[in-house]
Parts: sequence; structure tokens; C-alpha cells
Amino acid sequence: MVEGKLLLPRLSPLGNVRLTSLKHLGSSGPYHLKIRATKGPFDIEKIGDPASAAYPALWAHDAKRETQMTVQPDTQGRIRQGWERKAREIWATASRLHFNLDFRLNSQPLAACRTSEPTIGGRAWPTFKLHDELWELPILLWANTTLGLVAFWWIGSRQQQGRAVLTIKRLPKLVTLDPQELTCAQLDVAADIFDLFRERTFLPANEAYRDATRRALDEAVLVDLLGLHQKEVMSSLAVLRDQWCREPSVHGGKTSQPIE
Repeated sequence: MVEGKLLLPRLSPLGNVRLTSLKHLGSSGPYHLKIRATKGPFDIEKIGDPASAAYPALWAHDAKRETQMTVQPDTQGRIRQGWERKAREIWATASRLHFNLDFRLNSQPLAACRTSEPTIGGRAWPTFKLHDELWELPILLWANTTLGLVAFWWIGSRQQQGRAVLTIKRLPKLVTLDPQELTCAQLDVAADIFDLFRERTFLPANEAYRDATRRALDEAVLVDLLGLHQKEVMSSLAVLRDQWCREPSVHGGKTSQPIE
């Protein structure tokens, strides 16, 4: 995948699936220390009703709130006196698409999430601003497929078992489906898939082998969206999914790993 090719066990390279890196599609949001005091324009505060927040933010992890692809803001920014211009610059990076930098594979389900409205990224969930908002949904969906999880794990730092960590600078290297190659009809399919899955709950990433929602998303993206042959691709992907979930750097020794 890093080379832009999709090669699954027992299959020839799937040339009709175009992959690329995020760096070709947009730009990462700012490092969190450039957002909040003392180097940034905002004080970050708890939020009541997200609809009433002038500058909503998605700042920290909360496992209970992060089982579905849509995640609501958890904080808001309050502009520090004299920092109005810088605050406008930060707000210009707000996006609905957010990536998980500190991905605890054996307890967190999502490599990426989406907020209902544009939101400032934070320490755990920085934004990624795409050149075209129509690309948000296919990239979000791909990121949370088994292949998306594997791509994240591969380029992330794996110094601690059960965790893959990226930095803001490394995030643009993440491999993703190339939305520039999708037709208008396919973009509509991606929107339909998101509507179908928006309220479905995922298990932690390391439990993909037994996650019915993850398997269904894999099939929806690879078969319904990309038009791959269902039986061959899903059978091959099942092998990869099981192999990946057996990796110690993925399950971190948790008993939720596959059992022989």
C-alpha cells in the first residue's frame, strides 16, 4: 500500500484500486501547542452544548464517545485577549475530518472520525483539511476499514505494544484511497455507506477479526464502492485481518486477541 498498490494474500495486485498519501490531498492542522495557551490564541474549556460554541474543538480521547465514526466536540476555544488575528488563522484549519494520532489499537476503534460541523483539532484528534470536502467521506470510510487500520499501524511508531503513534509531520504520509479517482456516482455511494454506518458501533481495532461492523464496512468499501469481486476479495481480506490481529504489536497481549 505504501507503494500505491493493493496486494492481498492469494490474489494478484488489484490494479483498479488507486491509493495515494494524504499529503497529495490536503494538509494537516496545527500542532496542539500552537492552538492553546501559552503559545496559542485559545484557552481550551469544557463545552456544554456544541451548537452554542463559537470555536468547538475535539481535543482528547474518551473511549465511550469514540465507538462510532461521528464524534462530537468535547471542548471549545475561548480567544485570549489580543490574539484575535491568530485565532482566525487557527479557525481556518477547522475541519470535520480528524485523525487519531495516539491510536491505542487494543482499546480504541477509530483511525479517523468526523464531527458534524467544522471543528478545531486537538492533541488527540488533529484536523486534516482536504482540497475538496467531497473527499471527506471516502477517506473517513477507508481509514476505518481493516486496510486503513493496517496502513496506520504500518507507518506509526510501535514502541509500545497495542499502540501506534503518529506525529503531525508524519500524518501526511498515511496511505489512503485516492478520492480523485472516484466518479461522482462513487462519491454518492460513499455518502450512502456513511449514512448506513454512521450509528453503527465498532470494536477496538485489534478485534477486527470478530467485529461484524468492521467486516461489513470492509465489504461496503471494497465491493460496493470500488466494485471488487466479493467472494475473492473478502476471503483474502479475512486472512489478512486475522493475521494482523495476531500481531503482538496490535493486541498488546490482551485476551481479546484471536485464539488458536
